[in-house]
Amino acid sequence: MLRGVLLLSLVLAFTGCQSKSVENTVVSQNDQKDAAKKLFAQGVLMLQQQNLKGAVESFQASIKLDPTDPNAYLIMGQILLNAQQFDQAVQFLDQTAKNFPNNGAVFYMLSIANRMDGKILPAVLAARRSFDLNKADGNQEMAQKTAILLEELIKEGQAMQAKEGSSESQEKMIKSKETNPKK
Repeated sequence: MLRGVLLLSLVLAFTGCQSKSVENTVVSQNDQKDAAKKLFAQGVLMLQQQNLKGAVESFQASIKLDPTDPNAYLIMGQILLNAQQFDQAVQFLDQTAKNFPNNGAVFYMLSIANRMDGKILPAVLAARRSFDLNKADGNQEMAQKTAILLEELIKEGQAMQAKEGSSESQEKMIKSKETNPKK
């Protein structure tokens, strides 16, 4: 009997500790989100003051504390693009798109990054995903902006294909002349 009471009191004590632990975790997560929001605001302020290094540090810390808020990711992507670090921006935003697969703004930014990095097909695919997401969300303004981007990307792709086609034709003519010289 005494053994049963001891066992029951241990179970109750453990359960009580566990619920406090879960409670502390929830409070801790809320504190982290609040801290992340403050760091985000600090990053925006530093950007306005043109303190790029401080802004980047604030946004990175914000992302670390709250990886579920896409806004810091978007600004970090924009900072990379403004610094003309296109390849890094594409890699960063590609990972961001995997973390936020239903965020039209993320795919729009990824499309811009790919375009600036000279990768037209990935830019078209990201823009198409952005268009679909924005249209589904009822964000007509962003869907229209993305549709314009898609049209531009398609024209750029066609121009590149035409240019490559004419280059290939010229190369074939040169090779033909080299193998069949006139006497």
